Amino acid sequence: MNYKLTNTQENASNQILKYVSNNQSVIVNAVCGAGKTELVYSSIEYFINNNKKVAFAIPRKDVCIEIYNRLKIDYPNVELSLVYGGHSKYLQGQLIVLTTHQLYRYKNYFDLLILDEADAFPYYNNEFLELFLNESVKGPIIYLSATIKEDYLKKCNNVVYVNKRFHNYDLPVPQIIKYNNLNKTKILLNKLNLLKGKPVLIFVPTIECGKKLSKKTNIPFVYSSFDKKMKYISDFKENKIKTLITTSILERGMTFFDVQVIVFDADHKMFDVSSLIQISGRVGRKLKAPTGNVYFLSCSISNEMNICIKEIIEKNKTVV
Repeated sequence: MNYKLTNTQENASNQILKYVSNNQSVIVNAVCGAGKTELVYSSIEYFINNNKKVAFAIPRKDVCIEIYNRLKIDYPNVELSLVYGGHSKYLQGQLIVLTTHQLYRYKNYFDLLILDEADAFPYYNNEFLELFLNESVKGPIIYLSATIKEDYLKKCNNVVYVNKRFHNYDLPVPQIIKYNNLNKTKILLNKLNLLKGKPVLIFVPTIECGKKLSKKTNIPFVYSSFDKKMKYISDFKENKIKTLITTSILERGMTFFDVQVIVFDADHKMFDVSSLIQISGRVGRKLKAPTGNVYFLSCSISNEMNICIKEIIEKNKTVV
């Protein structure tokens, strides 16, 4: 790794390793930016050094590619494979990064399975994908998420909590800005003007909303079925695009330097508590840019918005 683990991270890493080395599954409930991937490195190394097979399973392809590229740098001497729909030529490896859909290929194969974003679509509440996962692993499972669901806590008693980010800065607390249907675009543009020079992600609840907003503002819009989404995301990462409208496809797994976040129509029913927490967690993830702004723009204040803000404030009270 290119940085030393904090005491909090090291303690969590040791706890995780203790569970899985004793063939026990474990839930890692770690806030966005806690360094979840790095927390499982010692467990990955333990199994690989004992000639075991390890899976890093993720619900979404884009995040799979992101994780694979990180692991490829950190483990240059490990036989590493990346498997997702349409990319399944090489299926073998000591460490296999794959979408949860591809687990059907590996019956009783893995000695350790790491399930990243365990509560994310399309894996969560999908009985077939859960069956593929359970049939693919013959050892312990590490469940990773910042927003783990209650049903996971009921089926696994071993839980490791990490309530601080790796750089020890607080999680950004969202600020609520109210508007009405007549002035919402104007208020959004005013806020963007104040953030000028910073990269900004604007999250929208639906594709229809995103298309309308993109047309009004001339800001690029990405969503799951958009054929140029990877190019736009890459351009945004490289600072070629300063502002990007997006659906929930960028709420998890992606890291952008010094990004600011606006949630447009934050009171929409599509934004549940988990989604709002994950979106807020895009901000301040880098050591050289550990702070930033999150704005909830809405006509009303939903219960989900209030709970999200309350939970983030509670996490920030944690003493390292």
